[in-house]
Amino acid sequence: MIAATRLSLALLLSALVAGTVTGVEAPLDLASLGGDWQGAGSFARGTDEPGRIRCNISISDTARGTTLVEGRCATAEGSDVFGLEVSVGEGGQISAQNRMDPPGNLPALLEGTLADGVLVLQGEGIAALEMRLDDGALTLAIVSGVETRPGRLDVRLTRAAP
Repeated sequence: MIAATRLSLALLLSALVAGTVTGVEAPLDLASLGGDWQGAGSFARGTDEPGRIRCNISISDTARGTTLVEGRCATAEGSDVFGLEVSVGEGGQISAQNRMDPPGNLPALLEGTLADGVLVLQGEGIAALEMRLDDGALTLAIVSGVETRPGRLDVRLTRAAP
């Protein structure tokens, strides 16, 4: 797979980090995010010029009481798919298990919190993955945690038309 797409996913859910956001809706409720989302954004590796990325994501509840986040992201260099099963534990602790086999560009496990309307996850190679609602759109930001592969991804998704 082409490096930019790998970085994009390793940065997306491989497809989230703090920036100034206005109009944040609180609280972020995973159950309310169910459905299909699509959007675009940018990714950057190190000092390279930013590139464009497009993503389609589907969010659904499972019979186990978890939330499944599946999607596909594409750049001019290629595309990749991802799948995470998100569960909420005691005290708001969030766990996101990679459900791809083979695991692809995401770590096996991401962990974090859901507080003040913002979901923040971290895992091997992911310094921060942040998701929030911003004026009805779902914004994702991911910052690489790998010093030899610095990068950032920012995507703004809206609900797909039925």
